[in-house]
Parts: sequence; structure tokens; C-alpha cells
Amino acid sequence: EAHRSFDRGTLRVDHAPVDGDPRWGLSLVLLPPAHLADSLAAAAAEIGSLYDGTHHIYNAADLHLTVTSLEPYRDKVAQTTIEHYVDAVERARDLLDVNVRLVGLGGSPSGVFVQGFDNETLVPIRRQTREAAADLHDRVAPPMAFVRDTAHISISVHREAVPEPRAAEYVQRHRRSDFGDMAEATVALARYRASDHSMSVEVIHTVR
Repeated sequence: EAHRSFDRGTLRVDHAPVDGDPRWGLSLVLLPPAHLADSLAAAAAEIGSLYDGTHHIYNAADLHLTVTSLEPYRDKVAQTTIEHYVDAVERARDLLDVNVRLVGLGGSPSGVFVQGFDNETLVPIRRQTREAAADLHDRVAPPMAFVRDTAHISISVHREAVPEPRAAEYVQRHRRSDFGDMAEATVALARYRASDHSMSVEVIHTVR
């Protein structure tokens, strides 16, 4: 499906979020160490040079692996919400010994990403943060706060539905490229800021 969507231009277009959107809300993320972020940003720049349309290309500062999306997008996040999740993450420090290996590019109608393999080491903290989301909402976690079973770092997000055959070929050539591991990653509570053709990461709190 992904390769076909690139060839035909039937890409899934992402738009700048508005309050209540399920994407781009307050999240717990892993931020790659500098050397890894640089190599991922180089791959993102290469993809950017091959795209025919205008899409969001991640720079090194905004690369992240989502552990759990906690809340819908909000232009202004309540301080009480931030304090709730900071406390929850700090109390879950013993669950943050995670191990994610980044191997191979992947593509979807929504964008291009680096595949992550965590050997289920992310599962405990994902379950715990879903519980924290439920605690904030009368024991009913928001829909986006589900326990994910995948791990990846996006390097592009599609903003136009146009054919992108050169990008598809690049992804195919790098399906087994080894980018390294996230052993030195920083665990962070983060939110996102929208700008023209871009979403930037705003770090609210770091754990390590």
C-alpha cells in the first residue's frame, strides 16, 4: 500500500493541528543522542531533496520516538496537566531502562520513518503512562493514549498528495540500513508547536 501511494500520489496529507486533534498532543518521547540525531537528520535531508512536493522534513532538534501520546493537541496545556504527567513519569523511573535498535527506513501514506525494534522494553512504561492518562480523566484514558506495539522515528510527514517515486526508491534502498540504538536517549515530556510546513518539539521536562 505504501509504495503504491508514493507512486500514485495518494498520500495521506497531515495538516497543522487545531485544539482537540488526536495527533500532536502532549506526549512522552525518547530524544535520540546528538550523534544519532545527526545521522537521522542526514537521511531526512536526503529524502527532502528527492521529494517533488512540499512536505515536513524533520531536523535534528525535532526528531523523536513517541513512547505514548497522552493528550489531544492543545494550543495551551494546563499547568495542572503538565504537573500530573511530570509526577507520573518521575514515579516511573524504574521502567525507563529501554532498548530500541533503529534499523531500516519504512514508508506509509503519511510519511517516511526509521523502524525501531524494542524487544518489548517499552511496554511497561507505555502501560504505566496510559494508567496516568486514565487517572487524569476519571479512569478513562483519551483514545490516543493507547499502548503502542510499534516504535519508530518519523523523518518526514506528508503535506501534499503528489506522486513521490524517487522518495519511494530511496526508502526501498535503505530498508536494512542500521542507524544504531537509543541507549543514550533522553526521556522527555514534550508538546508540539506548528509553523509553516513544520512541527517543532518543545521539551517540557526531561528525566535523564
